[in-house]
Amino acid sequence: MYTERKEGTYFVKAGSYALALAEERIDFLVAGEVLASLRPVSAVNTCGEGDKENVDAETGPVRFSAVIEGGSAAFCWESASSLWEKKEYIVRCFETHFEYFIRVTGRGAVDTVNYFSGNLAEGRPGSMYEFDLGFTPIVTVTGQKQCYFSAMESQEVFSYLMVPPLFVYSFSTPGVAQKMAFGLAAERGEHNFTQFNYKTRSDAKRRRFWFWTDQSGHTVVDGMWETPRVLCYTAESDLAALQAYSDYYYANGLARQKPPGERRPRFWYGPMTCGWLEQYAYGNRHGGSYKSYDECTALACEEVYRNLVRQLKEKKLYPTLMIIDDKWQQTYGDQTPNRDQWPDLRGFIDWNREENGIYTMLWFKLWDAEGLPEEMCMWDPKEKRPVADPTNPKYRAHLKEMLYHLLSGDEGCCNAYGLKLDYAFWQPVGRGADSYSGKYGVELFLELISYIYRCAKEIKPEAVINCSPCHPLFAEFCDQARLHDYYIDLRRCYEEFKFRKEVYEAAMPGVLFDTDGAAFSSYRDTMRYMRLAPTLGIPDLYCISPMPSLELGDDDWACVSEVWAEYCRRIERMFSE
Repeated sequence: MYTERKEGTYFVKAGSYALALAEERIDFLVAGEVLASLRPVSAVNTCGEGDKENVDAETGPVRFSAVIEGGSAAFCWESASSLWEKKEYIVRCFETHFEYFIRVTGRGAVDTVNYFSGNLAEGRPGSMYEFDLGFTPIVTVTGQKQCYFSAMESQEVFSYLMVPPLFVYSFSTPGVAQKMAFGLAAERGEHNFTQFNYKTRSDAKRRRFWFWTDQSGHTVVDGMWETPRVLCYTAESDLAALQAYSDYYYANGLARQKPPGERRPRFWYGPMTCGWLEQYAYGNRHGGSYKSYDECTALACEEVYRNLVRQLKEKKLYPTLMIIDDKWQQTYGDQTPNRDQWPDLRGFIDWNREENGIYTMLWFKLWDAEGLPEEMCMWDPKEKRPVADPTNPKYRAHLKEMLYHLLSGDEGCCNAYGLKLDYAFWQPVGRGADSYSGKYGVELFLELISYIYRCAKEIKPEAVINCSPCHPLFAEFCDQARLHDYYIDLRRCYEEFKFRKEVYEAAMPGVLFDTDGAAFSSYRDTMRYMRLAPTLGIPDLYCISPMPSLELGDDDWACVSEVWAEYCRRIERMFSE
């Protein structure tokens, strides 16, 4: 790294980027061009009365200084604040990237943090940019407003499918090959946020940008506090930008990958079948008047799943995993089998393994407080509902007992072989989402997933945990990353799931991939995906009975059977090597 000073401006030249830093700007150069002129001034806003926010404004001059030691460089802008006793903006330069964060001293409950925002209170918003097209890995069920956006538009989308997502933006600039990337990172235990948003506003007829993240009052400062940091770097592609962000987490000990020698039972690799669409298809085929999938929760019953097993055998399809889907349980909060639908769930699970070689997993709804006492819950102010509090000691004891009854092979327990964790997007968001421990956002969800994972492994080490977080923090607590829902009216199932797998591979290397099911709406899209899914991961069949929209013939099922057989031969070769 090379640094020099000329007339009050410091110049830094690193491996793939360069900076010019002065009192009022941080020029981010790529290929010799200034692609962003970042304002070092930012804001750490606090919670005011009611829904109001106390806006952090500069109240005096900014003092700029630098420390250059042994080839590394750090820069600091110190300012006076309307909310804080002291405020500093800090840039630290490394060969691969530079980091920016804000250090405040004082007292207050942090609401939002704005990065590179300028002094919004004085009408001097944001930073200058030359990039044109933005990318962030927030995939959607419908594919609308997905991932790519114009740099002139704000991007403020809560992740629904990947909770949490990779908090990364990369930007393309016409005439410049490399991407400019920004990622939000924090120390372990400091991820008290749910979003990393891109904001724009016009000033003097020119569009400007900044980033912001939510703390929503759940970070209370009494003394000194440093914000999560923004990593600034370049990348060859959008996916490379995601990979670099994840590599930062693993290289700096903020996250742990799956152990390379982790023992994985053969049945984890599938093929697998899930009964969600089958419940709907079975209901319609047998005289039901089901108008939506949600009405079919009553068909998460033994009759439907025994029929599913029978049809699988008839069509020469031999899964090693079966997921009993929503709603086999009496209540979501208690997770006790519904005796009307499952008079003997343990009997079915044991029969399925012993007679059919199929290990049964149970769909598990996260957060839902149905059937829980109020004392185990917290409040979700956004959706106006109680949810389970994963940091509450009473709920944790209840959850551990539930998991024992679901997974243990002891007498009186269900002896299930894994859990499909769903509804992560029910995570409580906003002010008033006060957990027992004070944790919020990513940290609160990590508490839930990691606790379920550790309890499950203690009860049954070979139990498989299937879930959908897409961030390095969760890699060690995920056995199968589920590529998640696909909207029935789309016609690009393979391309959609291939892209999602690439994102997951960047985030959590070493996990297995549940390729999820085709939509069973379009014949071509459905069959094409069932042929290609094994190239992505574990093939997963969601339906075998005819759907109102689609009925597959004997030749189609023979094709799927051969695809599965070839997949199994490949897995068997892997285990024999």
